[in-house]
Amino acid sequence: MSTIINAVLLLGILGFASGAFLAFAAKKFEVKEDVRKILAEAVLPGANCGACGFPGCSGFASGFVKGTATADGCLPGKRTGVPEKLKKINAMSDEELEKLFEENNNDIDAIKKAL
Repeated sequence: MSTIINAVLLLGILGFASGAFLAFAAKKFEVKEDVRKILAEAVLPGANCGACGFPGCSGFASGFVKGTATADGCLPGKRTGVPEKLKKINAMSDEELEKLFEENNNDIDAIKKAL
């Protein structure tokens, strides 16, 4: 009976240690995504049609942030004012974008309304 208890204790300790290590590693090696890409993707209509020449809206947002796509490249978004919103995002500094995220508690819908 003590063998079973020892095995359960050992597995519990190993599980806890592994979990603590994985939590530390996840926080240490976390990859921060560009705020401009997050906002640009949120402003796009989300049709993922590929009419812009990129593989979906996330591809267009990445291309816009890198400078390989123009603001008026999203054809379905022209009617909803996407080019103007993208130009506004592009004109903002990194500090302004971070402040916008903090003021709206990282709520993308509130940030889109603020633009």
